[in-house]
This record gives sequence, structure tokens and C-alpha cells, in this order.
Amino acid sequence: MKILFLSRLSEDWNEYLNKLKEEFPGVEFKINDNSEERINEMQNSDAVIAGRLTAEEIESAEKLKAVIVPFTGLNNFPIDIINKKNIKLYNTHANAQFVAEHAVAMALALMGKVVEFENDLKKGKWNRTKEADDMWTSIRNRNIGILGYGHIGKYLAKYLKAFDCYIIGFRRNLDLDSNDFADEISNNIDEVIAKSDVLFNVLPLNPETKHIINAEKIAKMKGKYIITVGRGETISEEAMYNGLKDGILAGAAIDVWYKYPGKSEEPVMPANFPFWKLPNVVMSPHKSAHTAQAVRAMIEDTCENIRKFIISHK
Repeated sequence: MKILFLSRLSEDWNEYLNKLKEEFPGVEFKINDNSEERINEMQNSDAVIAGRLTAEEIESAEKLKAVIVPFTGLNNFPIDIINKKNIKLYNTHANAQFVAEHAVAMALALMGKVVEFENDLKKGKWNRTKEADDMWTSIRNRNIGILGYGHIGKYLAKYLKAFDCYIIGFRRNLDLDSNDFADEISNNIDEVIAKSDVLFNVLPLNPETKHIINAEKIAKMKGKYIITVGRGETISEEAMYNGLKDGILAGAAIDVWYKYPGKSEEPVMPANFPFWKLPNVVMSPHKSAHTAQAVRAMIEDTCENIRKFIISHK
């Protein structure tokens, strides 16, 4: 059996990968991050660990039985072809509690005007009046809509209950666990938007969710805040920018974007519209899962998925 890693591994992997090698001495663990050799390497691989794969790569890998993704999102994979070939697909939600923590931190920074007040104070300006523009907004006792009420959403609900918030989750499956922190679950996104003061977007990107938050829905968000840590393209970029610029949205905290840096070292702005010029925006460079605890948790969970696959195919 051959297990193929298609990207260079950091030192954090060593401990967990060595345990797998000791437990399964008859399994070949191969690492090859050469993009030109990917297809050839996949020809005789039983499982691949990768962050993205093309349809051509999947189609050409005749022995492939599993794709193991070392993070949550699956939008960089041809899911239809993977399903057609009966290839097992694994991913990990081990970073969910940390993403939720960062999302709450961004919400508090946005509504508390932390960045705005800090930038002003660095210039010697003290926002000390009790005029409306100088006041910050508390999240306490707010109605919170969580769009994409899954692993991350449940941690968000748990954390926000400390602020006595009323939690409304949006998801297709309406089942509510007995130990859940949500007060309501709805499969009607318009209903959730209408009831919420603050919206957390943790939706994955797929054909059903792309631009699910569009100009029509933004128009219904007068005075609301939105915090987005799901995938950028779930929200129409132009609609969100205009909603913020025109004062429909009270503010946005954004961790997921529309433009990302490639291999060039040149600076890359994260969007096609100048969100960074707006006073009611808090920006983060897709960092919600970038903490040492989250990295270790995701590696450990990914290696556990590899272990499960090997055992199931011995």
C-alpha cells in the first residue's frame, strides 16, 4: 500500500507521521511536492493527502481509493468525479473551535471599534465623547444568526452564550441536538437574516452557496453586522462592499477574501473593491485557523484519518 503526500510537510508532522510508520511498517509513505510529477506519482497510490486535485489527476489515478484533505474545505476538489469513482473522501474539522474563537474576536473588535480607536489614539485623538460616532456597540443580548451551523457554528454558539445572545442557526438539516447551544435552527436564510442583529458566515463554498448572500439579501441587512470566516465567494463581493459603503451594513469583519497571493512576492490586495478604505471594516488575512494548537489538532486528525483508511484496507 502506498500513501502519497502531495505537498511539503512542516516539522509539526514528524511526530505523527513517525508513529504511522512504526504502526504500519509494510506501508510506503511517500512525499513529493513536485507539481510536474503529481500524476505519475498518483498512478500507483492507494491514498493521497492533498489540498487540491484536478479532475484529470483523479481520473488518471486508477488505484486511488481515498483522498485525505488536511483541512476542512472541499471546494478545490472535483467532488462529482471522486464520488463517481467511489473514492473515499476524508477531511478534518479539528480546527473548528479555534476558527470560532477568532471569529468572535473579530466580532468584538468590529463592534467595539477596537481598531478604529487604536488608530486614532496613535495620532493623539481621544474618542472620549458620548456622541453616537464615539460609542461602541455591545454584542450582549443580541440575536446572532450563524449561517452554516456545523462544527464551527456550534462552537460559535457555545462561546456567544456567555454574552447572553439568542442563537439562530441556518442549515439544511433541522435536527437540533439536545446538548446544543442554539435556540433555533432554520433552513430559511431570509428568516435567519431578518431575525438577526449580527450574522456569522461560516458557509462552505459549493454551487448552492456561491453568492448566496447577494445584493438582494444585503439590502435586508440594514444596521446589521456580518462576520465572515467561511469562504469569500459565498458573499457577493460588490454587494457587500456597496452595502458597507452606502451604510446599509453597520460593519463587517472579514477573514476570507476574493484575491489571494500566488508565488510572487509582490503585495496583493485581498479584493477588487477597496474594503480597506472603509471605516466600518475589520480585516484579517485568512488567519482564523493559524494557531499552533489548531495546526497540531488538524495534523493529528489527518493522521488519524490515514490510520482509519489503512486499517479498513488491510
